Amino acid sequence: MEIVFAGFGGQGVLTSGLIVAEMALEEGKNVTWMPAYGPTMRGGKAYSVVKYMDGVIGGPDMEEIDILVAMNGPSLEYTELLKDGGLLVVNSDAISDDEEIHLNADVVRVPCLTLAKEVSNPKGANIVAIGALLKRSGIFDFETAKEVMTGYFEEKGKGKYTEANEAALKKGWESV
Repeated sequence: MEIVFAGFGGQGVLTSGLIVAEMALEEGKNVTWMPAYGPTMRGGKAYSVVKYMDGVIGGPDMEEIDILVAMNGPSLEYTELLKDGGLLVVNSDAISDDEEIHLNADVVRVPCLTLAKEVSNPKGANIVAIGALLKRSGIFDFETAKEVMTGYFEEKGKGKYTEANEAALKKGWESV
């Protein structure tokens, strides 16, 4: 499985990748996570690639994407690597419905920032996106995702945001 989270620096795409990588580890999979960002961390181009499987992973680079989360318009350039029948989660707050996406893929439009604000967690748009991708793809169940995400943030000393992050994850899950 290859999942790419792409957007601007500051949108949480590196964190999203780490959280999903932790979910795969929890399931006993072999996992790689590769972050990449331009010279400007905030506002510059950023993405993270998560690969997981039972067997050997050839390399961490983007190759054939199963799931792409596009948090902004420039992220759509990675659709050229999205497998036929793959899943594309589009942050519709940053990518207009007028933006034509010509793919043989399951395209899900989620207003990530709007939904994050609805649960009083404006920095949780990436968490909303995770919830939506998990529900639509079925790769991990909600309870596992919630436990792993909570543990991740608690290890980072951000346990005080647990309730807000769980609300954002649930909002994304319920949005599709």
